[in-house]
Amino acid sequence: MRRAARLATAIGLVLFTASTAHAAKGRLNVLTWEGYADPSFVKPFTEKTGCQVKATYVGSGDEFVAKMVGSGNIFDLVSPPNDIARRLVDAGAVEPVDLAKAPVTTKFFPVFQRPAWLEKDGKTWGVPYSFGIVRIVVDADKVKNPPASVAVLWSDAYKGKVSLWDDMETLYMAARYAGITNVYEMTDAELATTKQTLLKGKPLVKKYWFSAGELDTLYNSGEVVASNAWETTLVNAWKAGRNLVEIVPTEGRGGWSDSWMVAKGAGKNPCTYQWIEWVSSPEMQALGHAVTGFGYSHPGMIDKLDPTTRGYLKRLQMDDPAVLSKVSWWQPVKRRNVYLETWNQVKAAKKL
Repeated sequence: MRRAARLATAIGLVLFTASTAHAAKGRLNVLTWEGYADPSFVKPFTEKTGCQVKATYVGSGDEFVAKMVGSGNIFDLVSPPNDIARRLVDAGAVEPVDLAKAPVTTKFFPVFQRPAWLEKDGKTWGVPYSFGIVRIVVDADKVKNPPASVAVLWSDAYKGKVSLWDDMETLYMAARYAGITNVYEMTDAELATTKQTLLKGKPLVKKYWFSAGELDTLYNSGEVVASNAWETTLVNAWKAGRNLVEIVPTEGRGGWSDSWMVAKGAGKNPCTYQWIEWVSSPEMQALGHAVTGFGYSHPGMIDKLDPTTRGYLKRLQMDDPAVLSKVSWWQPVKRRNVYLETWNQVKAAKKL
């Protein structure tokens, strides 16, 4: 449900249903998140190439694996997050990308040029598309002189005024706060420490938020003064004249990146690489940002935005390669079920 929540406040989108094999002439079947096959850039793509785009939408990263493994080869392209991508590679559901057919990738931010999560056996298995950094946010009118640390989310001064993302990312954040270095490969003991860290802070939590719109409401009503959040929470507050600010924590911060991956055998479809090149251009990524509010892999995208929007992204430092290089980008979690069970136990536990 991770990305469905991200787009809860986005505009309504047209839902298509994939129904034909990926070798069909002039047709492209994609398995993706809402917002990644928006008419604003799909229609001109079809007009230019003749390729009809049929999109099937998912609501969680795990759905990509389930649908790709059991689809019977009906999809051409899939756009999973970086903690899911390797699972598709290991399952044999995708094929390496031919970077010679996607030369635009050489112009991406350095961190998105052949990132580690898309490399295996000397081959590249995807083309980065959108991204986001998980922010630590406070209402500066209520939180004076906040520390440069996620410790603000564990401060008794804000009891009942904290909101945390209902996602495994919050587990990673708590682990960093507990001093754990490799949050994507925690031992049982480290997971237990992380769980206790979250339980200790549970009395402070007003609500585990699910959608960006839900978190915006909590801030607007004054019910919450500190949280982890996506960029859209800050941008929406700034547009409304609210004094929300970001803390860049010394513990580090996580980030996600979605990539276009080619389904096994779909590289033969002439529409496949035409789509990758199309949505990798700064012009089309600017249209994508208008729908999702996310960051995108081509730095030229920001120059295609209106001055106000461009100013917001620069304020968030989403155009700074040095900032992007310091993000703890999500990695595959081998014991994903154990992590999820730990997080569910935290949510289900009574407040201490």
